[in-house]
Amino acid sequence: MMKKKVILVLLVLIIVAVFCYAGASWWKTRQAQIKMGIASDKFPYRLYTQEELNRMYPQIKNADVPTRTTPEQTYANFREALRMNNLDMAIEQLSKDSEKYEENKKTLEEAYDSGKFISGLSDYPEKTERSNFGDSIGSLCYEQADDTNKISACTSFIKDSNGDWKIDRL
Repeated sequence: MMKKKVILVLLVLIIVAVFCYAGASWWKTRQAQIKMGIASDKFPYRLYTQEELNRMYPQIKNADVPTRTTPEQTYANFREALRMNNLDMAIEQLSKDSEKYEENKKTLEEAYDSGKFISGLSDYPEKTERSNFGDSIGSLCYEQADDTNKISACTSFIKDSNGDWKIDRL
């Protein structure tokens, strides 16, 4: 009888030890997942679903934002600003999120100050074609003609958090 009790106690201790080891391993793994941001920090510390992760950490910025203004509309507004010699309207078409914003703005201001703003319209023809468009970035390409050659050029666009496509690079 005593032998059975000792075996039973040892068996229970082994089960408890295995359970504690597995629990500690689970706890350590779950804490690492919480630190990485893929699990909730609230009990029961569940892993986030793929849908929740996509919402929390979008892979492409503003990809899910519905479009309000297309790149073609922004490009047409930019051309209209050049035609009307309207610096403010041209600057409104630039993306403030762009790394090139200050450079683009300075280029436009210099062209405006030197009286070359309206003549810049010839650098941006009306006919364009989409090139390499994704969910929130892309380019409109067109042909520019100089004295002897035709050159292919592109203007890059990015979609902002309002769903408006703005000029990224002139």
